[in-house]
Amino acid sequence: MVLDISDAKADGPTHLKLACNGHTVLVPQPSDDPNDPLNWSGTKKGLILGTISVAAFLAEFQCTTGNPCILLQGAEWGISPDHVNYANNLNVLMVGVGGVFWIPLISVCGRAPVLLYACLAGTLFTLGCILAPSFSVFYSLRTIQAFFLTALQTIGLAFIQDMFFFHEHAKKIGIWTSCFIISPYFGPLLANFVLWSTNSWRAAYWMVFGLGCLVLGLVLLFVDEPWYRRDIAPENQPTKGSRLSRVLGLWQVKHHAGYFLGPGKAYRRLLYVLLKPIMLPIMIYYCFTFMWAVGINQSSSILFATPVAAGGYGFTDRSLGFIYFTPVVAIIIGEAFGHFFNDYLFARYIRIHSGIFQPEARLPSNYIAAVFMIPGIVLVGQALHKHLHYVAIIMGWGMFVFGCMVASVAITAYALDSYPTGSGEVSGLINFSRIIGGFAVPYFQQPWGLTDGYNITFGVQAAIIGFALWILVCIHVFGARLRARGGTLDS
Repeated sequence: MVLDISDAKADGPTHLKLACNGHTVLVPQPSDDPNDPLNWSGTKKGLILGTISVAAFLAEFQCTTGNPCILLQGAEWGISPDHVNYANNLNVLMVGVGGVFWIPLISVCGRAPVLLYACLAGTLFTLGCILAPSFSVFYSLRTIQAFFLTALQTIGLAFIQDMFFFHEHAKKIGIWTSCFIISPYFGPLLANFVLWSTNSWRAAYWMVFGLGCLVLGLVLLFVDEPWYRRDIAPENQPTKGSRLSRVLGLWQVKHHAGYFLGPGKAYRRLLYVLLKPIMLPIMIYYCFTFMWAVGINQSSSILFATPVAAGGYGFTDRSLGFIYFTPVVAIIIGEAFGHFFNDYLFARYIRIHSGIFQPEARLPSNYIAAVFMIPGIVLVGQALHKHLHYVAIIMGWGMFVFGCMVASVAITAYALDSYPTGSGEVSGLINFSRIIGGFAVPYFQQPWGLTDGYNITFGVQAAIIGFALWILVCIHVFGARLRARGGTLDS
């Protein structure tokens, strides 16, 4: 792929549309249609990016807001906190499974209507969780809540692919990714402060409900439908009508035949992406790398709040709230680092390779991530086992989460660069791999640690991350050949 004509060896055609710098080739080439999402104003694109980022934040914010609530819920319903946590674990599972369900529908019904109606349904089920009179009712509603709200996180990559040019992807993915990676930590952070001040678990869920209402308002105010068929000439594109009709789905229903995919084809596309030679290795690498971040977060109320007499740290709700600033700050630093380092890698690669770009140029960031993740998670295990000062937990957890942030942006950008026409499917599958491993960790994290020692268990987790790094090396070395053998998504 030629991305820079100033460094290209061959004299490139002069009719190519270029970025403002005069030498970066715009990929894909925008049409002359003002309704082409690539031609939308920077303000409109920025408002939509901000909206889908806040929506992605909500999807996993709701997931972990319930973690600190399990003690109060157990006391109210007369069951153990571990039992209450089953609802949160199943919620995590549905965040992964639901994304795979929703992604094909954005090619059938359009991006904007799925975003709107999934948010509306998820917000209403959040209200149901607040009003639940028993654990069985809460358990059911908590599951359905996640199934709808996960759509808000997984479809964001499709918006980015539709609205932004190739050379802009890494930065925009970084903004969007940082929002949904930071949100699982903001949930317990804010919820612990709410519990400390109100002593009511329902107050924490009211916070989620309020954020859901905010996202609904942002969608109605700013979002537009970015689905655009580039194989259809601008003069043959369907008339757009009002923006609100596109958000509500009325325009999509009117112009569905011949412009949007049918359900069968949309779900087959998901399978085609999954069967591409590099997708399964990407998913396995990301699962083995990220699952421990989900597991630590889901188990934090038990790992860190265990009384001192029982060998724990005995953190109060207020203390847990403060300690959650650790991953939040780490993700902000990770985003700031990646924001510039990914651009540096991009520019350096096309300069060395005469303006030609290959997706594998994204992967060096993942090696840097591993340098922080492996010692970071080992340090957390040593701190828990030897009951070191909580500063050791802060340092180890911060290093690990920083690495997770850097690795997430790089591997997501690599997968999108490999299959740009399957942005939604790529997002759903990567999200599934991230969540499906993390869902299982809370079930064995504490019992395993108590039996064999946290130094052993977290050491094994570090070894698994190291194994995943070898999978990444194979992707880096053989990825181009595997992609060529598997063909493009539309081939």
